[in-house]
Amino acid sequence: MKSVTRTPTIIALMALACLAAFAQEDRPLIGEVVVEGNDFVAREPILATISDVLKVGEELTATKTAEARRLVLRMGYFDEVTLSTEPIAQGVRVVISVVEKQRVQQVMFAGNTVVSDADLGSAILSQPGHVADEQAIGRDVRRIEDYYESRGYIAKVSEARVDDFGVLTFVVEEARIEDIVIEGLTRTKEWVVRHEMDLEPGELFQQEDVTRAIRRVYAMGLFETVETDIRPGVRNPLRDVILVVRLEEAKTGRASFAMGWSSLDNLVIMLSAEEKNFRGQGERASVSLELGGRQSYELSFMDPYFDRSGTTFEINVYDSERRRQFVGGAAISTRDNEFDERRTGGDLTVVRPIGDRRSVSLRVRSVEVSSSSFQGRVTLPPGVGEVGTMQGVPGAGGDTPVPSNPDLIADDPEPGDISLPVEVRAPLHPGGRVNSLTMGVVDDTRDVRSNPTSGTWTSLAYEQAGALLGGETEFGKVTLDHRRYFGVGEDVVALRLMAGTTFGSPPLFESFSVGGANTLRGYDPDRWRGESLLLTNVEYRKRINDSLTGVAFIDIGDAYGGAFDTVVPGFSVPATDQSFKAHVGVGAGVRVVTPIGPIRLDMGFGDDGSQAHFSFGHTF
Repeated sequence: MKSVTRTPTIIALMALACLAAFAQEDRPLIGEVVVEGNDFVAREPILATISDVLKVGEELTATKTAEARRLVLRMGYFDEVTLSTEPIAQGVRVVISVVEKQRVQQVMFAGNTVVSDADLGSAILSQPGHVADEQAIGRDVRRIEDYYESRGYIAKVSEARVDDFGVLTFVVEEARIEDIVIEGLTRTKEWVVRHEMDLEPGELFQQEDVTRAIRRVYAMGLFETVETDIRPGVRNPLRDVILVVRLEEAKTGRASFAMGWSSLDNLVIMLSAEEKNFRGQGERASVSLELGGRQSYELSFMDPYFDRSGTTFEINVYDSERRRQFVGGAAISTRDNEFDERRTGGDLTVVRPIGDRRSVSLRVRSVEVSSSSFQGRVTLPPGVGEVGTMQGVPGAGGDTPVPSNPDLIADDPEPGDISLPVEVRAPLHPGGRVNSLTMGVVDDTRDVRSNPTSGTWTSLAYEQAGALLGGETEFGKVTLDHRRYFGVGEDVVALRLMAGTTFGSPPLFESFSVGGANTLRGYDPDRWRGESLLLTNVEYRKRINDSLTGVAFIDIGDAYGGAFDTVVPGFSVPATDQSFKAHVGVGAGVRVVTPIGPIRLDMGFGDDGSQAHFSFGHTF
């Protein structure tokens, strides 16, 4: 029995010994490691990758063979990697055979229209000579879409493929606006909003254009809130989008009652009513009445969508009285520098766009300006004027010329001479009817009309008044107004340059003037008058919150040159400054958004002292 039980044990031991001997013979020593099949990739990086696994002089095992293959594949340059051995005197030669991945020979883009091939090529990493790696190409797809997004567009790369010739092609699908959906309107006509947005289905989606359009809609003043959303398109949901605009209409009707007091007008009662969305078509109609220290009324109507071309039509009818003031020069003496001026008439203006940013305008104006008892006094030289027009002159009432005194010797009078100086008085503000025609052109690139943060606005206008139009005055006037806005974070730097000159003989009440809330702050209204104008304004507008803005400003300007006729021949009113003088006003103020509109309050300081200015909206 013992011999029987020992036999299997002996057989098992002999089998293990044979397997050990066979295993020892199957693990040869590594005598050499070589690489074949590589073209673009050098052998050195491959050998360096497996240097810690396949070492010359060490045994070659199945585990090492598998690990070496994994490491080479992980380099990302090869589609296939195999290892084989060849016997040599030192053991075996390990041969690493590789099949390199396809190389990119050329990169092309299809479907891109708003981004150039060069810009897209610089945004991706795949370049000619690189391995056509699927993961790398997938990352480039995301880079292309991100680049479009950074430019304000939406795009999808629908395909990225490498053909048999090594051409890598990215097929780009740029998103277009499939439709524009407007929600929330109860009174306003939908076409009014669409007209202001100036976007059409089929256009490429561009975030900057959409933002600009939404700002224009908000600037209409008809809506409390304006929000947007983007939905996938219906016909092509993978590419196109539907732009949804959600609106909450504001209260556009306003009636107000106010009382005010100023040193010029004393107590004034003001009544007004306005509708900014008349008939739900964005039309503006208003009526205002002032009683007390000044009496006036004004009716206005404006249609911003007179026709499909965007023509604007506006008409104003008024009968207004204002307390004005005149600051004369040394040549004129006055008892009082304040006078009442009444203007009765109206104007009609038509503005027609001639492009995306330019428009031309035609304005017809007819106004009767009252004369006043406001008089100046001047000493006339002998022989100038008529006796009948002078006060306090012997013989006044006739039409005989003022006699001259040839020798001008008061102690040696001759018959008919007047030995004393002749002083005359005449209204410095003679009235008259002005009928004029004004032609203008405007270039407007502002992002928002009512409160711009960037862009420019330039206006050039020529006005001609004359007897041929039925008026009593003959003159021409050229005016240039250029404004520029720079965004500084949430703040704005605003600049304005105004220049103008007149031709012919404009009356005093049609002269240029500077001084007051809208021109040269820190000075009285109409502080300087003249036939020419040069003015610059600089403002820094600091946003404090949605309703409050702080402003620091500097104004430099003058109205200068010329002399204005009175009713007395030879008696004219010279401009205070006959040449340009840089009058400076500096100060600060606030802009407050209120239910009745933006209110402006400025405090300016100039050479004459300080002035507080109250008005509405921005100065420019």
